[in-house]
Amino acid sequence: MPETEHRVLIVDDEPVIRKLLARILERAGFSVVVAANGIEALDQLRHDASLRLVISDLRMPECGGLELIRRATGEFKRDFEFILLTGDGEKADAVSAMRMGVREFLDKPVERADLEEAIEAAQNRLSERDRERERIRKLELENVSQSKTLDDITRKLGGAEQEMVDRLSLISQYRDIETAEHCVRVGLYSQLLAEMSGLDQQTQRIIRLAGILHDIGKVGVPDEVLLKEGPLTDSEFAVMKRHTEIGYAMLSSSDNPILEQAAIIARHHHEKWEGTGYCTGLSGKEIPVVARIVSLADVYDALRSSRRYKPPFSHLEAVDIITRGDGRTVPEMFDPTLLGLFFEHHSRFESIFNSMPDQLV
Repeated sequence: MPETEHRVLIVDDEPVIRKLLARILERAGFSVVVAANGIEALDQLRHDASLRLVISDLRMPECGGLELIRRATGEFKRDFEFILLTGDGEKADAVSAMRMGVREFLDKPVERADLEEAIEAAQNRLSERDRERERIRKLELENVSQSKTLDDITRKLGGAEQEMVDRLSLISQYRDIETAEHCVRVGLYSQLLAEMSGLDQQTQRIIRLAGILHDIGKVGVPDEVLLKEGPLTDSEFAVMKRHTEIGYAMLSSSDNPILEQAAIIARHHHEKWEGTGYCTGLSGKEIPVVARIVSLADVYDALRSSRRYKPPFSHLEAVDIITRGDGRTVPEMFDPTLLGLFFEHHSRFESIFNSMPDQLV
C-alpha cells in the first residue's frame, strides 16, 4: 500500500479525542497529522499534498466537517476519503455529507474496532480509484503502443484522430460549447461501458474516439439558446434539439469508420429507451448500441459537471439520479443492461471523472 495511504489527518476541536484517535492510529502504523478545526485542517492540506484520508468531527465551532469537505474538495484537485465523527441529533447533516460523497461515519465515543474498520474501507476505496486511474493511463499508452512504427502513428494521426482534432478545433474557434475534458471523459466512459458489455477491442476504441464528438452539432445552435443561463422555453428547446441533426450532417459525409459511428452517435445520443427522446423517437434496441452507451456516459458527466444553469452534483448524487430518478431524469431512459453495469461499476466512472478535472486537461 502506498505510503500516502498511511497518512491520516485528524480534525477535532476536543484535544482528548484528537489524542485518543492519534494514539490508536499511530499504534496501527499510521503517520498522523492533527488539526483543531476545519481552518487548521485546510492549512495542513495546502502544505501536504500526501494527505488524502481525513477523519473529522462533524460539529466544530470554527469551520465544521461539512464546510471542510466543501472547501477541500473545491480547492484541492485531489482524491479524498472523509470519515466523519457524529453524535446524537446530527443525522440530517450526515445525510448531507453522504450526498457529498462521504461513506464512513463513526458515532462518538469511537470504538477502536469501528475506527480500524472504517480506515480499512476508506483505504481500499482510495486504492481502487488509484488502480483505475493507472488502468486509464495504461490504456492510453497501449493505444499508442499498438502502432509499432512511426509510420503507423503518423498514419493514425493523419487519419481519423487528426480529422477529429481539426473538427474540435473548428468548434473552439467559434464558441464555448462544452469543455474539452467533458468530451474526452464521455469517450472514456463509453469505452468502459463497451468493454463491460463485451464488445471487441476495436469497437471499444472506435466508440471512445467517436464519443468525443457527440455534441459537435451544437456549433449550429444560436448563442442566445446555447449560452442561455436559465431554463429554455419550448421553442428554444426545439432549436436546441436540432444539434443532433446538425452533428449528423457534419460527420456523415466522411467514409472513415470512426466518423461514421460518430455521426450515428451525434444523431441518436438523446434517444431514450422508452421512446420519448429525440431526434427520431426510437426506442429499445432500435437505438444503435453506440448511441445507447454514449447517452448514459453523457448524462453521468453532465450531472457531475458545472453548467451555466446548475451546480455540479457529487458522484453519489449523480448515481442516485440516474438509477432512481429525480423527475427530469428517470432510469427508464436507459438501456437496462447498461444501467445495471453502470450501477455495479459506478466507482470506475468516478475514477475517470476525478482523473481528468476540467481545469487540468
